[in-house]
Amino acid sequence: MLRAVRDAFVGVGDLTERQGATLVVSSGVLFSLTAIALAAVQNASDFQFLAYRGGSTTLAMVILILLRRKGRPVDFSGVTRTVWLAGLVLGSTSMLYILALSRTTAATTLFLLAASPVFAALIGWLWLREAVSRPTAVATGVTALGVIVTVSAGVQVGAWSGLLFAAMLPVTIGLFSVLMRSASGVDPVVPTLIAGGSLGLVSSVVALTQGSLVISLHDATMACISGGLALGFGLPLFNLGHRSVAAAKVPLLLMTEVVLAPLWVWIWPGEAPTTATLIGGAIILGSVAWLLLRTQDVPESVLTPAPGS
Repeated sequence: MLRAVRDAFVGVGDLTERQGATLVVSSGVLFSLTAIALAAVQNASDFQFLAYRGGSTTLAMVILILLRRKGRPVDFSGVTRTVWLAGLVLGSTSMLYILALSRTTAATTLFLLAASPVFAALIGWLWLREAVSRPTAVATGVTALGVIVTVSAGVQVGAWSGLLFAAMLPVTIGLFSVLMRSASGVDPVVPTLIAGGSLGLVSSVVALTQGSLVISLHDATMACISGGLALGFGLPLFNLGHRSVAAAKVPLLLMTEVVLAPLWVWIWPGEAPTTATLIGGAIILGSVAWLLLRTQDVPESVLTPAPGS
């Protein structure tokens, strides 16, 4: 598995669908750290946090590019308008997520985030003419049941702007998944670099117009955990893994983030989830595990439609 991932990361060989699905699930675990990092922020504003998040993500990618310079250099020759668009959409998704979490409850944000499979399946069908398999359809229904159970105790909606930001997340996630599948040959470092750079630049400009970029060491560390660690490691894994997985399955496999993020906040700072959250989370994790076991070891070249088809 590790050798296959290493080879695929540098463009030698293809991942099977099961290997790609494993990477997507792992990236969801890393993404879930953002909730607890944001909860730990003391004084930084949203855009100050986002500026350091984007900057640390960019730095992580630059370091990775430098480390690979001699032996396995990052190839920028395949960067097209589609790749640029994918990177910008990814950066926008990161911004929307933080803005939603800071303006409405995590339950509301994650509930709407869980609607991603519907949009991924729709966009994948429209763009790639990618059929939705029966296991994916079943897992989507089970995941929807888990989400309903999770929020059955009541969803507290905060500011209308937070609800709007959260509602946009499943659309951007579905769009990014399909964009990257239509540009499967690009090095997975590239869209992450574009996302981090655009996020850091835009957020820095906004933060400066609001006052200053200076924040405490504690808040900067939290932002870097959500950026350099969660995104710096998680996004390359996601970008590499999801290219071998049908677009409709990707958000389902990322349900690990939806379940684990509330659990981290439960551990610290002690926001205990309801019984419904625990039961719904178990249902969601079960559907993800079932889908992962049902995936077949099919190379990426078989799964990816030929250009123009």
